[in-house]
Amino acid sequence: MVALVAILLLATAVQPVYAQQEEEEGVRYTVQPGDTLSSIALRFNVPINDIIAASELANPNALNVGDVLIIPGIDWVEGTLFFQNVALGDNYLSLKRRYLLSDEGMARLNQLTSPEQMYYGFPAMLASDHGELTGSARSVVAAGQSLWELAAASGDNPWALMAYNQLPGAWAVPGDVVFTPGRQAPGPGGLPSGVQFVEVEGIGFVQGRTVVINAVTDPDIQMGGEFFGFPLNFFPESDSQQVALQGIPLYAETGTFDLTLAGTLADGTPFSFTQPVRIASGGYESETLTVNDPALLNPELSEREMQQVYDMVMAATPEKRWAGYWGAPHPYINVINSSFGIHRSYNNGEYENYHYGVDFGGGVGIEIWAPAPGTVVFAGPLDVRGNVTIIDHGWGVYTGYFHQSQILVNVGDQVQTTQVIGLVGATGRITGAHLHWEVWVGGVSVEPMDWLNRIYP
Repeated sequence: MVALVAILLLATAVQPVYAQQEEEEGVRYTVQPGDTLSSIALRFNVPINDIIAASELANPNALNVGDVLIIPGIDWVEGTLFFQNVALGDNYLSLKRRYLLSDEGMARLNQLTSPEQMYYGFPAMLASDHGELTGSARSVVAAGQSLWELAAASGDNPWALMAYNQLPGAWAVPGDVVFTPGRQAPGPGGLPSGVQFVEVEGIGFVQGRTVVINAVTDPDIQMGGEFFGFPLNFFPESDSQQVALQGIPLYAETGTFDLTLAGTLADGTPFSFTQPVRIASGGYESETLTVNDPALLNPELSEREMQQVYDMVMAATPEKRWAGYWGAPHPYINVINSSFGIHRSYNNGEYENYHYGVDFGGGVGIEIWAPAPGTVVFAGPLDVRGNVTIIDHGWGVYTGYFHQSQILVNVGDQVQTTQVIGLVGATGRITGAHLHWEVWVGGVSVEPMDWLNRIYP
């Protein structure tokens, strides 16, 4: 009986400590752009006059962004409310734990009907100044590891770990990432402490564009993951920084999809984290083309040839061959006959095709140049694409050159920037002589002009 009483007292003693607040004071809320007293009152279901009185507003009509209001009568959350865009590596569960919020508090603060609504970039309302775990380290629960073993390793009390992480009992699911306040560490709350920082560079998840994911990690951590059915291949830029390049398919529907970041810690412990991200529209147009040879519109031929090309561009070789800006693949890159991403109809048929590259104008015989160093992995004729060259630039990045009149390189050749690799032609399924240029990243065709207009890692 004495031991049981001691355990109960210990459990009570290590509950998270919240900042004390007078009940009548209420929570603090910082006025955001677009807020009015009416919208704030409606959001918290509190009478306007109660907010005016609690906040001691001398002039309720002079509400300014940054003003701090007192919202009285709120008993389901404590502290100071603020907005924070959901970072990569954080999700509903990790934010709920880090800011010591209940499911009710998360739902009411963010007007949620499902945790899936809290996607990457979502402007989440959270609460600070009440004991939140903003600097806490995080540990992965290993298979067969008890909460007591994990607590001993992190220097925490097991009852405190249960309380902080809102666990239903003295156990945790293997693979779960839990906050361990006994130690401090930076980083997103859904990933172990060895992953110190993760960010998306550039415009983010947009149809037909290249996503760059940077991760700062401890040495010997292996990063990976998956998005939209494609593996995320991370490669080291330094001892502490890894990067993954991945294309977003043109055919991807706009909406929310799961992104998984996974890997292995230095001690061999695997981890995996999933969060919703939103794919935005690329805003591409449509066009109708006329093809004189109906045989080249055979769906089976198109699908077979497409698969042949995909099989060549799926591997992610570990050596990156380029550095800095790419060069032009063609003398007339400002003469574009057809842009990337156009939704196409052939001979007034269904809009079932996309333009997976960019068409540069110019007559037969114009030189085609390698825009960056790489290895030729294909050089030969195809039915739809005509005379084709495909170059592997490393890290899952490939370029393709279609409809050539002559191919001037062979499989296995190591090409350099500005090297002449072929001549413009009118072979394959075409409406006139041009260079059709494609860029694949992670097995996905992406906007090629991006690769001429910016430096990729």
